[in-house]
Amino acid sequence: MVKEVKEVTEVKEVEKAREARKAKEPQGGPASAGWVIDASVTMPWFFADEATPFTEGLLDALGSQAMWAPTLWVLECTNVLQSAQRRRRIDATRRAEIASELSALPVRLDLEIPDFVSLDRLAAAHALSAYDAAYLELALRRSLILVSLDQRLIAAASALGHPVLSADSEIRN
Repeated sequence: MVKEVKEVTEVKEVEKAREARKAKEPQGGPASAGWVIDASVTMPWFFADEATPFTEGLLDALGSQAMWAPTLWVLECTNVLQSAQRRRRIDATRRAEIASELSALPVRLDLEIPDFVSLDRLAAAHALSAYDAAYLELALRRSLILVSLDQRLIAAASALGHPVLSADSEIRN
């Protein structure tokens, strides 16, 4: 009898936790489950001369929005850091600090790799690099809002009628 009561209590606790999570999940139509961010909006968080009210607003929204990126984002951000050190914008110590800070960001990396044909078609149809097309493909596939400063990428998403958050948009948490 005690064991049964304990099991019922545990089930109720699990149900309560699920309800609490559901209440916190964004509600609404398509693209309400989070954002896809690219390096153009990420790296200004670490370079004061590139920061804007828009990029700072995104940084403030980190805790309230699920942010996604293709695994390519790791390569792009690392490349920016390497380039910044070569150009003497930062030293090796700061480069390593930023890499650690990037690693700690609550950005969900999408591990699904787009197929060649689909990615090629998307890139060709919108005159995008394969890299930019990967961000758009992720946003489309997961029905997430695309967040970027890249005008060509923004234009491609807009042409497809996909929601975009850019410097011309207002950030709402």
